[in-house]
Amino acid sequence: MRQLFSCLLFLTMACATAPATPSTSSSTTANASGPSLPFMEPPAAPPPGTQLIRRADKLMEEKAHEQALALYQQAWDAGDKRENVAYSAACASALIGRKSEAMTWLERSVELGFRDVAWMKQDTDLSSIHGEPAFAALLARIPTLPVPVKNEGSNPELIQIGEDDQQDRRGNGLGPDDWKKVSERDRQRRQRVTELLAAGAAKTGADFLAAALVFQHGDTLEDFAKARELAAEAARKGHPMGLWLTAAAWDRWLMKAEQPQRFGTQYTLDKATKQMRLYPVDPSVKDAERERWGFPPLAEIPQSL
Repeated sequence: MRQLFSCLLFLTMACATAPATPSTSSSTTANASGPSLPFMEPPAAPPPGTQLIRRADKLMEEKAHEQALALYQQAWDAGDKRENVAYSAACASALIGRKSEAMTWLERSVELGFRDVAWMKQDTDLSSIHGEPAFAALLARIPTLPVPVKNEGSNPELIQIGEDDQQDRRGNGLGPDDWKKVSERDRQRRQRVTELLAAGAAKTGADFLAAALVFQHGDTLEDFAKARELAAEAARKGHPMGLWLTAAAWDRWLMKAEQPQRFGTQYTLDKATKQMRLYPVDPSVKDAERERWGFPPLAEIPQSL
């Protein structure tokens, strides 16, 4: 299975260094002596099928492929018709030997824009259909298909800046000197995005999400507050990742302010174990509130990565 948004999600979740451990008795937006951030209602409803997809992905990890497939189907029927949903359903189908069904889902994923032939060839989840004539025919047809139109109406420079931000964070093995260079490029990106926003260049949800990502990788409380504001606008304009990034930026602001996070998106490096561990979460934020933002109950959030 390939989680097409996993790179984006992990990179906005992880933080390389931990601030001081907060007091969990603090307010989620302020403490007695610290800074505060205004409370925000969810700027949009969670995308349809959010919880179904999350449960399905967990079932896939547990090798419960048939149950996972049923949930992917439910999410699809509920209106979540993204390429990664179709691809995950193809994997689940292939893993339980439903070859025809797997091909149907894979064709849907391709139609929606997934065109990574190399990945499909090496994805072991699809092993049962690798030898099928229909699989070979689909892969042969992909180069002849028109390039999918994505981010229509968006500002090309903003979209490219967002892609550059993510590209800087792909791969392993970045050392301190590498991160110094990334940090300088981050600063330059924030400066340019600020100029573009002032000029009114951001129009679409994708524009605002790209801008939010750049500020999410900032350094200051002001950067993270700006990321939350921009991500919220992306959500209002219908971007499926906008709501999640709004919450993640809020959590990152709180972590920077040495206050407990609300939703459980932020992890910090445990120097003793070298693992990314969940940053403390405010116990006063109930699971019902997390659900309004599309998040699972706190008990289901991994304690480490």
